[in-house]
Amino acid sequence: MEIKVLDRYVVRKFITLFFLSMLVFLVIFQIVDVIEKIDKFLKSEMSFTDVAWFYYYQLPWFIHIALPMSLLLASVFTIGTMGKSNELGAIKSSGISLHRISAPLLLIGLLCSIGSFFFEDAVVIPATRKRIDIEENQMKRRRHTQKTIYTNIMFQDSPTCNVVIARFDTRHNSGTTVTIQKTDDNILRERIDARKILWQPETETWLLQDFKIRRFDQGGNETASAIITDSLLTLNLRPEDVTKTSLDPETMRFSKLAEFIARLRESGNDPRKWRVNLHYKIAFSFTNFIVILFGIPLAAVKEREGISFGAGMSLLVIFVYYGFIKFGQVMGYKGILSPVLAVWIGNIVFLGCGAYLLYKIRQ
Repeated sequence: MEIKVLDRYVVRKFITLFFLSMLVFLVIFQIVDVIEKIDKFLKSEMSFTDVAWFYYYQLPWFIHIALPMSLLLASVFTIGTMGKSNELGAIKSSGISLHRISAPLLLIGLLCSIGSFFFEDAVVIPATRKRIDIEENQMKRRRHTQKTIYTNIMFQDSPTCNVVIARFDTRHNSGTTVTIQKTDDNILRERIDARKILWQPETETWLLQDFKIRRFDQGGNETASAIITDSLLTLNLRPEDVTKTSLDPETMRFSKLAEFIARLRESGNDPRKWRVNLHYKIAFSFTNFIVILFGIPLAAVKEREGISFGAGMSLLVIFVYYGFIKFGQVMGYKGILSPVLAVWIGNIVFLGCGAYLLYKIRQ
């Protein structure tokens, strides 16, 4: 019974500090973002309602990135304030270890990690898409800042034809590294791999340059192939469709991104970068558990100085941790590390360090 009362006390203190930390971070993020974008809002002559909707759709993303930081500070201040008021020492003297005190906080971190994944997938991504729509339609951009290069274009030209373009330049309406697949009953029957594709406005067709065409039988065996210098091809795809089909992994839900990776593999393209982003969605969610695991021993190192020492170290931990995450992503993009290891290396290192510190801390 005493343990249950202690758990409720610790959880209540933690949740209170968590919401206060979250509120502070959200206010800071909003103020900084308004200062950064106010000039764009004024130049675009956006109404107060449009600006309000912009920040309404941006709020879920702010919550998502503030969640790990808020959990870290809440765990540090929970244990730190208990140490400073001698509550921690009294609890330990009664035979209850720091490990047992930390159990409900670690459980909250695990639940937040799981919830964070579904929150991003179901709320953050749809809201981000709407925010981007407001940016593109309401925040008028100057001509020289308009995007001209699009990558990873995937277009379903017809129910039996898919087009993949690695890089497309809207200034010349040309693309490079092109794959065109034609299927029959979900079986690949024809594949075209072209070095370049160029839009011909006069005939409204595409000029394929330096391409190879291959045909396959019902069993997937190649029956014919030919290398052609150039040829005209009629597609439903138009240059203006490119801006609508260019994909951003941050605005794709987990299932859609996994499906896109499978289609890239089928077309023979390298999905390494996309696999890194797919695994990152899972790895980043578990940040919430790891920061609590790391924050508890930081605050308990010096019970009397737990708050000041823990808060300062928390800021350092956040910067170093995010640096590790981004470093791993770059290693994954370059192919130096596997996509899974690239995004999990930061979690593995900090999970090990946090578990070691919690294990070595005085009971």
